[in-house]
Amino acid sequence: MRSAFVAAALVASALAVPFNKHEEKRALVTTTDIDVITVTDYVTVTLPEGSAPTGGNQRFGFGDHRHHRHHHHGEEPPQTTPSTTSNIFPSTKPSTQQPSTNTNTAPHFAPTQSAPTSAPSSPSNGGGSTPTQNPGATPTDYQEIAVYHHNIHRANHSASDVTWDDNLASIAAQIASSCVYAHNTATGGGGYGQNIAAGVKSDNISAIITDLFYNGEVNWFNGLYDQAQPSMVNFEHWGHFSQIVWKATSTVGCATQDCSGQGLSGVGSDVAPYFTVCNYGGPGNVEGAYGKNIGEPLGQPTAQWNTGL
Repeated sequence: MRSAFVAAALVASALAVPFNKHEEKRALVTTTDIDVITVTDYVTVTLPEGSAPTGGNQRFGFGDHRHHRHHHHGEEPPQTTPSTTSNIFPSTKPSTQQPSTNTNTAPHFAPTQSAPTSAPSSPSNGGGSTPTQNPGATPTDYQEIAVYHHNIHRANHSASDVTWDDNLASIAAQIASSCVYAHNTATGGGGYGQNIAAGVKSDNISAIITDLFYNGEVNWFNGLYDQAQPSMVNFEHWGHFSQIVWKATSTVGCATQDCSGQGLSGVGSDVAPYFTVCNYGGPGNVEGAYGKNIGEPLGQPTAQWNTGL
């Protein structure tokens, strides 16, 4: 028996674009060439029984997209993978969060993290400084699964493997523990890319990365490979994918917070209160750098949430 889950997808990718060495204020637009929107897509994801959160049909939310210039709503979707069906419902709520001006990769160390003041439980972020799994080893915990499911897609686009960054994971945990569903690339000094998701428990991080962020978006990028600055008409539909396979990205750190006690603000009541944040160093979706950072797929077999597990 297979269980169908309705997923609400907002793309959340932080764009790094130089801004002439001056800092942008978070809630104030001070330049005229930045156009930031929030788009909501609803995606139906079918997963094998036991793989998805319990509790019947629920909506999953997936981040907000940020990009420099050119935002339009898509018209007809391209052919998608068999695992997802997309129905598009654009949101009318704009975002005022500006991209960070710092494009440096976050340091590879785990700073002391203060305990959440109101979060009902600790975020899942893979813990400590566990080394990257050995080649061929079966991923078993949150950290290993997150890295593995990023790298199987990166390999299909000729991108080198990412490794786990404890500092990025710690920052992701701070953001997730706020239980406020919103894009945030200022915490910890910024300088990283970001994908966010809501409605999925930590033990299904592979479903977020593979079934939704990658399989649900990769075909939207058809016809755009090798273009330094592709059309942004459907950017809200492929921005998770592009961040995942971005060649200049070398590290990732994720965390998932259970917000059941206080609730997850910024989402509807039909979205389960689980907030996932993945931060990337260096950031993807840099204007004018798409062609050299997103390789064409090599035609490797389609991965699913349970690939390698």
